[in-house]
Amino acid sequence: MKRLQRADQRLGALACALLQPLRWFRREAPLERPARRVLSIQFWGIGSLQRLTPAVSSLRRRHPEAELVFLTLAQNGECAAALGVFDRVLTLDVAAAGWPAIFARILRLSARLRGERFDEVYDFEFFTRFSAVVSLLTGARRTHGFASNRTWRGGFHTDVAQFNRYWHVARNFRVLAGGEDGRNVTASDLDPCRFSEADLARVAELLAARELDPGTPFAVLNPNAGSLSLERRWPAPRFAELARRLAREDRLAVVLVGSASEREHTRGVRTLAGREVIDLAGELSTAELAALLSRASVVVSNDSGPMHLAAALGAPTVGLFGPETPLMYAPLGLRTRALYRPPPCSPCINVHDNKLASCVFGEPQCLMAISVEEVLGVARALVRGEEFEIEPSAPAELGRIASAYGARHLPGRGRPSRSQAPRA
Repeated sequence: MKRLQRADQRLGALACALLQPLRWFRREAPLERPARRVLSIQFWGIGSLQRLTPAVSSLRRRHPEAELVFLTLAQNGECAAALGVFDRVLTLDVAAAGWPAIFARILRLSARLRGERFDEVYDFEFFTRFSAVVSLLTGARRTHGFASNRTWRGGFHTDVAQFNRYWHVARNFRVLAGGEDGRNVTASDLDPCRFSEADLARVAELLAARELDPGTPFAVLNPNAGSLSLERRWPAPRFAELARRLAREDRLAVVLVGSASEREHTRGVRTLAGREVIDLAGELSTAELAALLSRASVVVSNDSGPMHLAAALGAPTVGLFGPETPLMYAPLGLRTRALYRPPPCSPCINVHDNKLASCVFGEPQCLMAISVEEVLGVARALVRGEEFEIEPSAPAELGRIASAYGARHLPGRGRPSRSQAPRA
């Protein structure tokens, strides 16, 4: 992932320069008919896919007759399908391949996209040059993307939106899609990840195999942060201590989650925490992960995809922030808290440099400032129903979640918290 990020920075500018003739000869005429086929592009991270769902709703309203096709990396294809908001999902596999193989796959993808004859393209990547190049190679007459004076992307997009770093990312996405006059995005605007009874049964089977009785309340901890920015991980010993205290003091079963590539890090947390902690890293599909999160008494996660999936599902969720700011990435949900104790150097990861971290400390001071005691206190308050925030559209949202996931996920008592992190 780091190699891809650096290649986009260093080779991307060269690719944009070499492809300028295609931009000059492209016809930028208005469409004479409603768009029939629209492509959306978002390569990095399942959290971004979850935050993208309000923008997809705007695209539905803007292009009611169009087939909405989505392009992402192969590792995110399962999540994109589980969200259920796209008509079709296309993927690009860049894993376990050398550069010649990657370039060959990109060429084949470009030929396929051009053959699809898309009317419009929406590039939801922030400032990656690769997605801008792909937008151009589709041959679509109109392409939409973010613009910045700091990053040149070839001028390939016919329609641009200025990225606002003081807005939540989901709000920026929806502005690019032309939706809702830039109004704030709230929990009621999200489409949560879908799961079936079979997914719930599979989760129950996995937990029973670890001798967890049905109906036992449990907490889900995600000590991972995805390969895009490993610097977002709260220290493993603190996750382990949190797990031990939730298990011993609060009588909650503790379940660790992570992808197959995150097994080693998750296993290290379990080793520190003790055998009473259940490790399901690498054993769940996206839909099964959603089923697990929807039943959790509380979810504690680094700033990452599972945090956003949990919040959208209505699960009580604690998000841990440091290198990135919750102003842009806070979990959107009815029962969420974002913990952020930034030193002057935070945030150090931003969208203008492909999210390459630049921490000058041996340990990220921003995350070290968040104590186990503080996380434990917020998690307990969420379990008791004392920490939640009511959105303006809460009555409809509460009804929707009640019918979909059961009343046990609703804030049944307590009062709205005034200590929420900034949200969109």
